[in-house]
Amino acid sequence: MLPWLFFAILLGFPLLELWVAVLLAQKIGWWLLLWFISTTLLGVTLIREERFAVVGRVMGALQQGQDPFQAIFTSGRLMLAGLLLILPGVVSDGIALLILIWPRRVPRPPVKRTDVIEGEYRRED
Repeated sequence: MLPWLFFAILLGFPLLELWVAVLLAQKIGWWLLLWFISTTLLGVTLIREERFAVVGRVMGALQQGQDPFQAIFTSGRLMLAGLLLILPGVVSDGIALLILIWPRRVPRPPVKRTDVIEGEYRRED
């Protein structure tokens, strides 16, 4: 059952993309081609910028004492959105837009860990 479901989704998504693109092309005409070109350029730019930003995010998270996997997850999310923007199709562009505007988790402040015990003392000789 599971292989057939995977096969149906694998073939169904491109058919859905084609069907939506044909319907939209009938409505707006050649503007759809301009849409596909601009989203492809936006996706390539997003992936190219994110390729260099991931190292900075991880280093910044490590320096601030935060979880570096959250930075990797954020960069992975943006790269997935860029990949979906590169793929021609309106449905994949919509999914990429949802990924881009989905709210990120608010970073929690780092836990202060100190080894200092404060107090008063008196030295007796």
